[in-house]
Amino acid sequence: MYVSDRNAGEILVERDTSSPAVELRIEGAAGGARIIRLSVDEARRLAALILFQAARLDRRRPAPVVPIGAAVRLTA
Repeated sequence: MYVSDRNAGEILVERDTSSPAVELRIEGAAGGARIIRLSVDEARRLAALILFQAARLDRRRPAPVVPIGAAVRLTA
């Protein structure tokens, strides 16, 4: 999988042929590249986290979130 964004850079996900791993290459807009190798379990966990957070984006919040410790005024 390959994703390109002019602001964030490029992301390339592919199978590492030399080991049982997934290779994640992230190239920033500044030109620096970072390579992360994930085991099968790590890749699955990362995919699950991304899907979980994406599903949460679809939900609408029923009420605004009030910060902890903030005073709440109720009106009748």
